Amino acid sequence: MTSLVDSTERIYYRDTYLDKLEAKIVGVGKDEEGDYVIFDKTIFHPQGGGQPDDQGYIELKGRQFAIKKLWASRNPDEQPYLVKHYYEKDAVFNMEEQVNETALQTINMEARKLFARYHSAGHLLSNAVNKLYPGIDGCNGNHFPKTAFVIFEGSPLPNLQELKQKLGEQVNELVKSSLPVKIDWNSKPRTIQFGDFKSYPCGGTHVANTLEIGEITIRNVKKDKGRLRVGYDINE
Repeated sequence: MTSLVDSTERIYYRDTYLDKLEAKIVGVGKDEEGDYVIFDKTIFHPQGGGQPDDQGYIELKGRQFAIKKLWASRNPDEQPYLVKHYYEKDAVFNMEEQVNETALQTINMEARKLFARYHSAGHLLSNAVNKLYPGIDGCNGNHFPKTAFVIFEGSPLPNLQELKQKLGEQVNELVKSSLPVKIDWNSKPRTIQFGDFKSYPCGGTHVANTLEIGEITIRNVKKDKGRLRVGYDINE
């Protein structure tokens, strides 16, 4: 399938809180994952960077089609960057006839906010650990609800019980400080920064300030192959 645009404009990239958007269908297709549609722009964040797919549906000519999966080009900063929206197909509706038509995208904002809070919490944990132990820094993570964690590299690795206690206090102090999220659009990839802390490259969605994250609980702290793994939860 060939798209009618060079890239899908990532509206979610700039606005975490937009839950509805009219967008033009620029391509449809089918592969091993199912039937999909490509828009000229989208508010649906595809899974990546440790953040889950957004949930929601598209509405077209009075019909709603649930989005069951999203796929995006591997590198957001390479062109073309396309997002495939896999949808629950209606056998009596021919999506191919709808190219160049406008559809209404709607995301589940409750889920979006939860995913953004978890993602922001992971970044804030990296800042908190780095503040407590300057020789250790976050390098990877998964921000899925209930299973979220951040991986840290560096040395010396601290006592785990000491870290768990100190980190819980430190990160929640930062939450209560209502630190604003700063975005550097000139950086490629763009970077996310809380207050004056270290910035990190990121293509996900985030809250506007740390207060929105809510209380963070350190679920567990482990050492694994010379690295540190911190599991965390937030109050949902």
